Amino acid sequence: MSSSQTKKITIYALTGLVSLTLLALGYVHVKAEEWVADFLQRKIPAHINLEYDGIQTNIINGSITVTDVQMEIMDRDSLNLHTKIELNSISLVDLEYGPFFFKDKIVISQLDVEEPEVNYYISKDYSQPNEERQGVVSLLKTIEVEKLKVAEGAISIHKKDSVTFRAAKVNFMANHIQTSPEQIKKRIPVIYGPYDLDLKEVFVDLGEYEKLTVKELKFHDGNVRVGDLTLASKYDRQKLSDFIPVERDYVSLKIPEITLDSIEVSFIGDSLSVATGNGKIIKPKAEIYRDKLVKDDVSQKKLYSQMLRELPIYLHVPKVEIEKGNLTYSEKIKEGVPPGTVSFNNLNATIAQVNNKVENDGKTSINAKALLMDHAPIELNWEFDVNKNNDTFLASGIVKNFKSNTLNSFLESSLRAKAKGTIDRLYFTISGDAHSSTGDIKMKYDDFEFAVLKKDRLGVNKFLTFLGNLFVNDGSNSDAQGFRYGSIEAQRDPTKSFFNYLWINVQDGMVNTMLGRGKKEDEE
Repeated sequence: MSSSQTKKITIYALTGLVSLTLLALGYVHVKAEEWVADFLQRKIPAHINLEYDGIQTNIINGSITVTDVQMEIMDRDSLNLHTKIELNSISLVDLEYGPFFFKDKIVISQLDVEEPEVNYYISKDYSQPNEERQGVVSLLKTIEVEKLKVAEGAISIHKKDSVTFRAAKVNFMANHIQTSPEQIKKRIPVIYGPYDLDLKEVFVDLGEYEKLTVKELKFHDGNVRVGDLTLASKYDRQKLSDFIPVERDYVSLKIPEITLDSIEVSFIGDSLSVATGNGKIIKPKAEIYRDKLVKDDVSQKKLYSQMLRELPIYLHVPKVEIEKGNLTYSEKIKEGVPPGTVSFNNLNATIAQVNNKVENDGKTSINAKALLMDHAPIELNWEFDVNKNNDTFLASGIVKNFKSNTLNSFLESSLRAKAKGTIDRLYFTISGDAHSSTGDIKMKYDDFEFAVLKKDRLGVNKFLTFLGNLFVNDGSNSDAQGFRYGSIEAQRDPTKSFFNYLWINVQDGMVNTMLGRGKKEDEE
């Protein structure tokens, strides 16, 4: 056979092979959509309904796109609907064939989800999970996604006929995502690497009386920034008083910015564990109002150590700083009398070791500084051990240069009294538990007097005022630095908060200091 014939045969063979290859690829390309559709129909479990408008495939670059997707996910046993998902498209980019056919693994370079809208419905009719978790779906292969991108999504959680959570816009990106037949059954069904999550216009229903909104919530590799948080009562003050059966605070809290570092979520047994780095709460402004004409709430109130100890999750936050806050508290005592108000301005605080793990051997501590009624420096130091079941605590505080008449709106409303004079210095230390407390106090004050008002608060009850000032020491019986000393003994009212407990301790000490001998025990 001549060389020219050999070349022709070779050319014909190569041409035929290429043609057959192209025909095969064309056939596979045409049939790929049918195969994907058949795969979805066979592999989607019975408790998931899936509908879509179309499928586009490209076997050359290993991409699959499913458009106009609608999915309904039911409880496995009751078949009650709990999740509805609608999305514009979902695209798999660069599906690697080698791992798929030879390594029992699905490897995808990128997974894009466009405009998903997720609605989750909370119901009491769902079956209880088995001891062995089944996961949303069953997997036969390990799945690895190098990059996941969710664009312009939205999510809502519904309870009965109301929305309990909503994020109007969700954008999410994560790298190095992996799951497997074993991992999908775990409480955290996927392993993931660096990620970014951006939620906007977030709404949380906190129950019958309060709601929470956040303009923007950003997560970046475990770090969190919260922008423009508002926690508010759903009703105005009067309407809230009309609705509530017992006393409840009207709340308005606005925080322009919160940051929190290094959030890590895991499980310890069946309990969720959340550990973080340091956090900051910047320029919070809180207004709290209580209508004391509403029936008292006589339920037992827990101290903060017990609340932290009994949380349903494990929590560890090393430090949170509050910067440049403002807190106003008002009480309405009598109809027709303006509410009395106490304010704490330029509030700066550090809260350390918020930790309820059993192995925690450190104490939770709070240091707070502010201006009382916008002029008097005040400081509170407070610590407790969350592992102490009797809720022991130690608190100390300082008040300087306090002009007592600035508090008269509150005294008139709540105590039917007026005061004048200056407390130059007040120091107290309190040691207590959930039932009782003792402590020491010392005060330096000038020309302190008070007046007891008539019941209608429109005039002074001269007789009671005379008796009161007769027993109030003018501060002359003091030590060389001008201090008078007193002791503190108080019993906690378990139907009241910790701050009520703190106040009755200071109140007892002030009365003991002003009416007593004013000397230290070792000086008597």
